Amino acid sequence: MDLTILPTKKIIDTYKRYSLPDTEIVPTDIKRLQFFYIGTQTLHIEKLKEHFEFGYTAVSVESAINTIKRLLKKQDEVTIPAMIIAESILGTEQLVELHKFIYSHKIMADVPFIVEGTGLSNEALARFKRYAFIDDLLLLNEFTAPDLLQKVTFLKTMKRKWVRQPEACQVETSFRRFPDVRSLLKRGLDLAISSVLLVTLAPVMLLIALAIKLDTGGPVLYTTQRTGRGYRIFQLYKFNTIIQDADKKKNGATISKTGLLIRKTGLDELPQLLNVLLGDLSLSGPRALPMYEASRLTTNTCANNFMITPGISIGNADHTGKLAIPADMPMADAADKSDLLYDIWLMANKPPAIIHKTNA
Repeated sequence: MDLTILPTKKIIDTYKRYSLPDTEIVPTDIKRLQFFYIGTQTLHIEKLKEHFEFGYTAVSVESAINTIKRLLKKQDEVTIPAMIIAESILGTEQLVELHKFIYSHKIMADVPFIVEGTGLSNEALARFKRYAFIDDLLLLNEFTAPDLLQKVTFLKTMKRKWVRQPEACQVETSFRRFPDVRSLLKRGLDLAISSVLLVTLAPVMLLIALAIKLDTGGPVLYTTQRTGRGYRIFQLYKFNTIIQDADKKKNGATISKTGLLIRKTGLDELPQLLNVLLGDLSLSGPRALPMYEASRLTTNTCANNFMITPGISIGNADHTGKLAIPADMPMADAADKSDLLYDIWLMANKPPAIIHKTNA
């Protein structure tokens, strides 16, 4: 069984794919769980109280340890928290002390140890991610109730299996850039074709850029975040079609005349050839998904969508705001092809798709 986690908006560049034994079924109905929160952030505590049936709180590590000792001494029914959430502001030394105490008791060996990182800088987040004793970093203000409950259930399942069957569990934390000869050859093909296309289409792209600058009064390029191979977040390039000049917006128009034309013809997608050159995209592959879609496609059947580099020539664009790919749909057949000859055939037989709105 493979379980995957997509990074939140701030905790980025964190890919993890868990391979766990299929010894038990993950429940689909998530029940209210217990928690133990250590810290002083009232808003976080109130949010946890809303989402969980009951739990414990402590303002310091010393207080938390004393409370857990009392819980473990109950003769009739030993009570332990389902998860530990400690604020990062407590400091590394205090967190290590708490972790040592918790895991000195075998009964709590599979309790997830979570650090709440709201307010931390990117550098601090990166530092905390390097500590092996921390099972996960959460920013509670970014989670809705269903998302938080699902996250906790995943962490409990992962930790329980990892403690009880460590030999059968694997964690993949990085991708080899070229896992096989095919991927290396395909990258070479992408570089060669995208370079030729950029040189050939340079005059057209320069004219479009000039027209956009005169028509919109704003930047020539528009960027949007997309999720690529290994859940890596990158900036997707497109020609800007939105009017930026306040005076030009007085008539109520938001899309420029040039923008309407290049959208209709698909020419606004040409800058994606830069993404191919940079390695963010391939000329063939599944559609590069925006964050709101990617966050709903991390089920076991859909995770393979992120195992290969997305492309600019395959995809089902949907401009209605709905998911272009249903959350329960497995990887598209075209994306599952592993034959380099098929990729060459696809690019040769569907050239118009390269400038089609597949990544809109």
